[in-house]
Amino acid sequence: MSLDPEGSRARGPNRDGGNVKSLVLRAWLEPGAHPSLRVRMVEIDAGRTERRVLVTASIDQACHAVRRWLEAFHIPRGGGDARVTHQDRKS
Repeated sequence: MSLDPEGSRARGPNRDGGNVKSLVLRAWLEPGAHPSLRVRMVEIDAGRTERRVLVTASIDQACHAVRRWLEAFHIPRGGGDARVTHQDRKS
């Protein structure tokens, strides 16, 4: 089974010349008297065969890990994404 629905077009650099990476999150509750959250994150880099895996046990840890991943991946261009964030806000 392939996780790449677009075939080889989605592998490697995108058509704009940038890198393509994915972060897959899987969350579940561990059973028990007090169910506990578990989040497994797998980084998929189209140019590499190995997969980085991180498992967390809280919402804050998961959010922190996603933020660090995005910050490491993001290269600001002309003011970053502040304009997009501002436009998405509801008045």
